[in-house]
Order: sequence, then C-alpha cells, then structure tokens
Amino acid sequence: MRSGTEVANALRAICTAAETLSASLPPDDTLFLSRLLHVDPEAGSIVIAWSTSKDANLAILASRRVAFTFNHEGAHYEFLATEPHETDHGGQPGIQFAFPDALLVLHRRAHQRYAVPPQVPLSCEISLGPIAFDAKVVDISLNGIGAIVYDASIRLEPGMMLRRTRIIQPRGRPAVVDLEVRHISRIVLPDGRAAHRAGCRFIG
Repeated sequence: MRSGTEVANALRAICTAAETLSASLPPDDTLFLSRLLHVDPEAGSIVIAWSTSKDANLAILASRRVAFTFNHEGAHYEFLATEPHETDHGGQPGIQFAFPDALLVLHRRAHQRYAVPPQVPLSCEISLGPIAFDAKVVDISLNGIGAIVYDASIRLEPGMMLRRTRIIQPRGRPAVVDLEVRHISRIVLPDGRAAHRAGCRFIG
C-alpha cells in the first residue's frame, strides 16, 4: 500500500482501534510493545506512545529505522518507521517518526483468484475524461475483485471509479462494468517493458 491517503486511513483506523504495535530491536531482540497516538500525514509524522519498558524505549531512540507490525480486522500489517525522537502528544510522552512511505498488508483472500488463460484474452476499453486506453484483465475472483495491467504512462489513483468500462470477450458481446481502483503497483512485463497493475473491484 503506497498511496499516502490509503496509508493514512489505515494508520488512523488502527489508532482509533488502539491496536498493539510491536517491534523487535537489536542487539538482543528487545521487544517493544505500544500503540499509535497520532497520525499526521500533512506534517509528515506519526507519534507512538512510550512502551512500559525503558530499555525498549532507549533501543527505539537509538535505532535509525524500526520495523513495526500489527494485526487489524484479520489482516497483518508491517511498516518501516524512521527518524525517531522524543516528543509529547496531549500530555502523554511518545516517540515521533517520519510518516511511513508504505504499508505491507497480508491477508487471506475470501475468494480464490483465477488467472485469465492466454487462449481466452479479456481486454478493457477504458475512458477517463478525454483519455481512452486499453488494459488487460489478468485475474478475477468470484466476488468481483480482479486486476488489470496497462501502460506505465497512464496515471490512475486508488479510489478512482472508471465508469462504463467495456470488457471485450473473444466470443459474445462486450460486458459494460464500472471499475473501482483499489491499489496500484509498478511491474515489468516479460518483454522488459514497464507497466502498471491495478487491483480493482468490478461493479455490475
């Protein structure tokens, strides 16, 4: 998860839920357990409360970067925090870090994804204002979550709704659906060309 908005929303959710954050710190794998106090993407920072262990707090402050993990609503999250220093938030002592660049989210899929076989290609005709482009459907699940691959020069953002997308089938009439963009990653195609892969929810 690399969108600043998505990262901020996820961190605010775990802040509200008071989920436990953990980190294992060198040199003796000291365990740091705490929770998020404040998330401020505009200021480019987050604040994590002091733990109950003085040694763990000192180990955090002595680290250049810290890998935190936590669980929330059935998913496992990890993020890298840098630039730790002491601070105070609402009268509570804490440690401030730079806002994370990304979150790693691991979860079990409720429905299996099925790769689209090469002999049954599915392509999308997508219109985005004055821009029209083609994409390839590479997988989809029974609950309508799937992925498309498209040219690296096209700029999409998580949260975008791609209205009246035409999915062209080898046989039969095109299917017209809306696509809600969930997340985007950069990939390299087998021929060496750069491309984008977008996870989408197929609506309708």
